[in-house]
Amino acid sequence: MHTPPSNVEILRRLLVHSDGRDKTLKIIQYFGKIILWIHDRKVSKVNPVIFLFYRNKYFLSRVSPRLKAMTSQFSTTRKIIRLAHFLEPYSDLREYYTGARKISRSSTSYEIFVHYLGVINAIVGIMNDIFDDLYCLGKIEILDKSVAKWAEPIAIKLWFFSICLDIHEIVFKILQMNKKIVKIEKANSEELEKCQHRLYWLKVSLAKIFMDFLFCGYDFFEYTFSDGVQAVSGFLAGILSFYKLWEKETQRIMSFS
Repeated sequence: MHTPPSNVEILRRLLVHSDGRDKTLKIIQYFGKIILWIHDRKVSKVNPVIFLFYRNKYFLSRVSPRLKAMTSQFSTTRKIIRLAHFLEPYSDLREYYTGARKISRSSTSYEIFVHYLGVINAIVGIMNDIFDDLYCLGKIEILDKSVAKWAEPIAIKLWFFSICLDIHEIVFKILQMNKKIVKIEKANSEELEKCQHRLYWLKVSLAKIFMDFLFCGYDFFEYTFSDGVQAVSGFLAGILSFYKLWEKETQRIMSFS
């Protein structure tokens, strides 16, 4: 039986990778935004959670400018970390092209439809990441600032479309997994455990992508009613992403130990 790695070792390995650093900074960034949102709005002191942060107005008034600077700089840093991220959806597209991801002859018409939606999603992902890169390069003034202005709304629209495709794909996989579990429920306990494990992580992925939907949808539909929507959804998406990376890294370490 493999010995579970220490939390410090898992964290060290995660922070070596760009995804791990990105998600760590995202959690800190949006936790800061939640505090700023609480500080800026007129809140009732009846809520004990809100009161915990709100009671020391002098402290928050001193910290607020630093938090704003931190969240802004962390946002830019994360975009720099994710430069050339289009290579990831490109590798997905290449798997479709080379046949690494292929459909069987017994696939239903809807399964074929989902397969080709995956191809479209990979293409949209590449375009989204390219426009994200253009926005980042414009924002840090490597390119003209006007590039950032026209690239940002395009990137938002592409990301929203990609999120919708991701939700459809994950829901489809969950439904398929549920059907598989029903079939093998009484036949194979080991296989059942594996399927239930996969189903759990599919549900975690769905929860994360739903947070992305709320976050991106707020910009896509140009809502302005509350900064708390993106602060909270961004923070929860970061937590769920980090949770998935943590589990993935834990399993990787244990497989080589």
